[in-house]
Amino acid sequence: MSPLLGRTPAPPAPLLERIEALDRAAETLDGIAPGTEIARAREVLDRIDRRRALSAEHTVIGLFGATGSGKSSLVNALVGREISRAAVRRPTTAAPIAAVVGDNGSDALLDWLEIEERHHLDGTDAALAEMAARPPAGRRARRTQPSGPPGIVLLDLPDLDSVEAGNRAIAERMSGLVDVIVWVTDPQKYADAVLHQEFVQPFAGHDAVTVLVLNQIDRVREDERETVLESLAGIARADGLDRAPVLATSASTGEGVETLREHLVTTARSREAAVERQRADVCVAAETLQQVADPEGLPSRVSPAQIDALVDDLAAAARVDAVAQAAGASYRYRAAGRVGWPPLRWMRGARPDPLGRLGIGRQRDGEGLERTSLPEPDAATRARAAGGLRRFADAASDGGGDPWRAAVRGAARSREEQLEEELDQAVAGADLRASTTSWWWPVLDVLQWLALLTWVLGLGWLALNAVLAFAGLPPPPMPMVEELWIPIPLPTVLVVLGIAAGILIGVAGGVIAALASSWHRRRARRVLTARVREVAQREVVDPVEAELSRAAGTASDLALARG
Repeated sequence: MSPLLGRTPAPPAPLLERIEALDRAAETLDGIAPGTEIARAREVLDRIDRRRALSAEHTVIGLFGATGSGKSSLVNALVGREISRAAVRRPTTAAPIAAVVGDNGSDALLDWLEIEERHHLDGTDAALAEMAARPPAGRRARRTQPSGPPGIVLLDLPDLDSVEAGNRAIAERMSGLVDVIVWVTDPQKYADAVLHQEFVQPFAGHDAVTVLVLNQIDRVREDERETVLESLAGIARADGLDRAPVLATSASTGEGVETLREHLVTTARSREAAVERQRADVCVAAETLQQVADPEGLPSRVSPAQIDALVDDLAAAARVDAVAQAAGASYRYRAAGRVGWPPLRWMRGARPDPLGRLGIGRQRDGEGLERTSLPEPDAATRARAAGGLRRFADAASDGGGDPWRAAVRGAARSREEQLEEELDQAVAGADLRASTTSWWWPVLDVLQWLALLTWVLGLGWLALNAVLAFAGLPPPPMPMVEELWIPIPLPTVLVVLGIAAGILIGVAGGVIAALASSWHRRRARRVLTARVREVAQREVVDPVEAELSRAAGTASDLALARG
């Protein structure tokens, strides 16, 4: 049997933790997600903060509906006496009217709700207050529910579809403030698409604090009532209210009023409606931010392959290959100055050291920062670097939503202006061993000078004999080398031997220098690439990974806020 079978799901996170998580997510997403959604999330947080500071004993219940749905009559029926004027002329309610059960702490709550007309009820003349004062039925209910009568603020609100813009604005504002939402409709308008799309659907997920009431049920024939209620329930489920109860009432006949009143009093008695409303608000706000930002699809880190591709592009922009070639050529240049044929070494001074020509490690600007003498990068080189940044950002943000992808691109290019300077300094400060020597240089150098000395000795001997012969003086005896196919004077052998040895030593030194320069070129490329990688890590990868870390934290916060 799998250990996962039968495992109970983890309980939802406490509300305070979810509020804090939403606050952190909104703070992080500021500048990333659309400003309107961030403003709505902060409005939710501010509203919750203010509501939590007010009476927790009172449950604010708002009746919302379209013109003609009979809200005012239903409020009067629920209260048990007339507090709201109901008339044929519509709309009737222009300002919220409150029926209050339980005075202690209600004034500050009503002030925050901006309710001017207030009717304080007691159990002598109001059915709502009388029912609230009765102890809950059943031993279990008495044990689980808080003791004492609940506080209730029942609101009759202006019509949602009022022709008066001010009335509609009040109703819309109050829909975000009440703890329990009661949607009141009638048999003629219960399926109105505008009403559901604009007012009911935005509160999908608020099942625990939502009630749908089909008022004026007396206008529907008894054999059709069940069908109409099922139709309203189906529309509610389509709106996202999967568990919200659907009740039928008639304010004129009293049918279903007692059931609705009992449901509202039971909800108020639990003192959980405000918390449930806040949970739902936090969840909806978090889901909205999740949809518009979508941080979950982003990877947690940049892959090594993506960093390698970025380093290749930046290395090309930093002319790493050209500098590495110059490092190899510099080794050959310096080797030629030590192992080349001495009479021709002067020609080396006619051209500069390849690394010296680039100014690698030899020039400093006024601030003491190392600089190279590399030519300014051309358009193609700059395009390669910019394209590398773009490709890196796109690969690193693959799978994320557009706002986060834009944030990652911005992070990748946040230091683009100084990137060219940083790459130049990285190249300039690289240890390319521009002054190092090899052990074989002095060996071949000594041999070259010995060969030169041999050549000079033979040449000088021949010159001395020629001068003596020209002066008519007898020359000294001329030793002959008899071992060759013909006897050759020793001075001539010394000249030929010196020249031949010098050329052979020079050629051998050139071959060795070419082989060694290849190693120096490869080493220089490794060193330069490592330096470019450091710059890429500091200037590009670290900001991108910081953004990915923020995205991961935001995804975690939004998941926590959603419960």
